Amino acid sequence: TEVLRLHLGLSPSDARKRAIALLAEVGIPDPDFKINAYPSQMSGGQQQRVMIAMAIACEPKLLIADEPTTALDVTIQKQILDLIHDLQKRRQMSVLFITHDLAVVGEIADYVVVMRNGEIREQGPAKAVFENPQDAYTKALLLCRPRLDRRPVRLPVIEDFMTGDGHAMHLNERKRGIDAADPIILDVRHLGKDFYSREGVFGRRKFEAVKDVSFKLPKGKTLGLVGESGSGKTTVGLTLMRLHEASAGEALFEGKDILSMSPRQFMDYKRRIQIIFQNPYASLNPRMIVGQTLTEPMTIHGIGASAQERTNLAFELLHKVGLPEVSFYKYPHEFSGGQRQRIAIARCLTLKPDILICDESVSALDVSVQAQVLNLLSDLQDEYHLSYIFISHDLAVVKYISDEIMVMNQGAIVEIANSDDIYRNPKQPYTQKLLSAIPKGWHHGN
Repeated sequence: TEVLRLHLGLSPSDARKRAIALLAEVGIPDPDFKINAYPSQMSGGQQQRVMIAMAIACEPKLLIADEPTTALDVTIQKQILDLIHDLQKRRQMSVLFITHDLAVVGEIADYVVVMRNGEIREQGPAKAVFENPQDAYTKALLLCRPRLDRRPVRLPVIEDFMTGDGHAMHLNERKRGIDAADPIILDVRHLGKDFYSREGVFGRRKFEAVKDVSFKLPKGKTLGLVGESGSGKTTVGLTLMRLHEASAGEALFEGKDILSMSPRQFMDYKRRIQIIFQNPYASLNPRMIVGQTLTEPMTIHGIGASAQERTNLAFELLHKVGLPEVSFYKYPHEFSGGQRQRIAIARCLTLKPDILICDESVSALDVSVQAQVLNLLSDLQDEYHLSYIFISHDLAVVKYISDEIMVMNQGAIVEIANSDDIYRNPKQPYTQKLLSAIPKGWHHGN
């Protein structure tokens, strides 16, 4: 309402009405109730919609959209792209759309400018640039993204193409899928998580974030967890880590229920389940050099006999995730987002975990860096036989990395099947809706 009152001079009650209408326009459910929420009470996708509502509140002539859909799931991304498109038509507004997601560009742009290292490499009408890219960098960008129709052992990255050997390396396919003989490391049964918010003076409003979720995670395999923003994906991960207290159900780790253990008993298991968070900017302590970030967990959990041994292990892990040794002595602000995410992965590996929960851990990265991190996760899985719970709204990425996919909606499981089967033959209307929302852009035809 602040924007509306300052710039359009609306009265408080008119501003409130208009704000509720704007929240409804950008697809916020229950806007009359949500107008009273704090940002922390909304999912990432909902926060982004509020930002868009603020940006369009005063009917601008030019809307600069800087990665506005990067953190959003496909259906909400589609809604927001449609919304921007409608607003653009209705208000005759120009849009400068900045993004690393080429599929999105292919869907919405009339004209495309491709930049690298501060320089324009190529520009022209969208159709021309996508159908007949002239610059090696543009060609590379178009080929880095995981495709739905195949799964190379390694995803190509920009450097492969700039040196000219991008195509040859990536012909071998990686087999994915789960069969009955796979040993199970984590068996989750009837997991539930409720949150309560205050209503009135004495009332409480109950919100079921996770309802009766059951699944099995085999050793050395990846379970992909997909669903729209607010579907309960992240809550499942945080509850398994015991960062949220479960309201119901059990999680059997090698036969023992980790949800009912005392904190002391859980300490041994805490080391074995680790999480890579979505935001590499917020998940590393800015006051600690990378070396401290990596050695501290080892000290706490008694890994390594001496400080020197822990330091050596940290150097080894930096090398594993593709960072130079000098990174040990630097602070997080000296790294890019992709490098920070590698540091976060190295931090998880310090504890030699069995299970890694990847919570949207590549969604904030551009296509080439994303490909590098996905290759790294695949290599680590091959080497250490790690099990992943891979939470993401990016269906192309989930299909690439997952053996099995679990689709969630409003806290409940909608469908669960091997990843190739779910893409070839989605059974539930909700899954079909998710798949149909993937930006087709250009990459089905190439």
